[in-house]
Amino acid sequence: MASEKSYKWTVLLITSIGAMMAPLDGNIVSVSLPVITQGLHMDYVSVIWVPAAYLVALAVVLLIMGRLSDIKGRRPIFITGFAVFVLSSFLCSIAQSGAELVLFRVIQGAGGACFAATSTAIVTDIFPAKERGKALGINIMAVYIGGALGPTLGGVLTYALGWRSIFWVNIPIGLLVISLALWRLKESAPMNEKVPLDFPGMATYAIGLVSLLVAMTVGESMGWTALPILALLALSVVSFLLFIPLERRKGRGAMFDLSLFAHNRLFTAANIAALLNYTAFFASAFIMSFYLQRVLMLDPLATGIILISMPLTMAILAPISGWASDRVGSRVLATGGMAIIALGLLLLSSLTTGSHPATVAIYLLIIGAGMGLFSSPNTSAIMGSVEKKQLGVASGMVATMRTTGMSLGLALTGAVMAVVISTDVINSLFAGTDPSQIAVESAEFVQGMSLAFIVSAIIAAIGAVFSAARGEAEAASSKG
Repeated sequence: MASEKSYKWTVLLITSIGAMMAPLDGNIVSVSLPVITQGLHMDYVSVIWVPAAYLVALAVVLLIMGRLSDIKGRRPIFITGFAVFVLSSFLCSIAQSGAELVLFRVIQGAGGACFAATSTAIVTDIFPAKERGKALGINIMAVYIGGALGPTLGGVLTYALGWRSIFWVNIPIGLLVISLALWRLKESAPMNEKVPLDFPGMATYAIGLVSLLVAMTVGESMGWTALPILALLALSVVSFLLFIPLERRKGRGAMFDLSLFAHNRLFTAANIAALLNYTAFFASAFIMSFYLQRVLMLDPLATGIILISMPLTMAILAPISGWASDRVGSRVLATGGMAIIALGLLLLSSLTTGSHPATVAIYLLIIGAGMGLFSSPNTSAIMGSVEKKQLGVASGMVATMRTTGMSLGLALTGAVMAVVISTDVINSLFAGTDPSQIAVESAEFVQGMSLAFIVSAIIAAIGAVFSAARGEAEAASSKG
């Protein structure tokens, strides 16, 4: 009994160390983007693909890897993901052009999807229902610790060693997780190895999501009525229309069991809330990085210290809200968190060219508090609403909603800001090539930023409505 208890906490430690990787890498990149634009001579349209390429690859592969882990086993996919992540991190550090960096970020995203899709399922599988919220809260706390460390490490490393050093951090952490997983991690239950892989479902899903996310990311720069954008959107619609009947015919053998959305109200409402949550808040760190460095003229180190306020608050509150959700359910906590996020985004929309950096930190702290209340209860509710043999798919779906929301958030923010800001102003601010002109054009940038945050706050408020719609009777949905 003691060894079993020790094992489950060891597994939580392994998955939690791993859970730090993706947000650590994402936040490091966001702080360093202004420097990367200059080092690799990238404009705004190009540099947005540094975070977006990672997120698109992550979003597309997550659900596929989640389903694959339910069939073939979670341990090998978890370990393989880290191996790919470590290798691609090294490749990112030696990239000689923007195109190379974006390509290596795609590979990095695919590797990240392997362990992101399995980590939550592994934790859910070995902890009883009465401890699920607490365990997932600790796991999510690790995610936010990675997010909290990212801006600071990014600022320090970029300031001291240059932007390439930000990718070195992943290598020793990844090798440590691989070693621990090989040593201690084992399959906790037999997998459905006789179930054939749903290749048609995987293909139509991947084509549909890639087409949608690429169109959303480049639509503003190319023009929404441009032929390539219209073609991508049409391809996305056709692919998803094919995906639905294909999955219905496959039934339980499908890549994704559509009945989870059709007949599981909690699963559906909580996933939609997660999608809207990340769409609303994710771009805030991206935009604030440029606002602090280009408008308030702070250096990368000071920017990283300010940006840490949001993920640090998330890290503190995540295990507390997870523990609380084991006792009171997810509805009140997650819905309240979404409302607080909406408030924080509205406050960010009030920033001016003369705002004090401490004001920015306080507003980010408010958003962080909302995220800390939302994530653990929402994830625990989703994972508790499915059967054990569907944990990989559920874990992959949670992560897919998160990363798809991040990608949509970046795309939407760029599109909204472009309503107010001209392309020349955006390129000038993001590239940082003309400091005197930046000072003159800061007001226009802040105006566009304000509009983007107002739109984001509205999305967060809609997410709160979906969160509240999940209903009260969660215990009946839990499958342990």
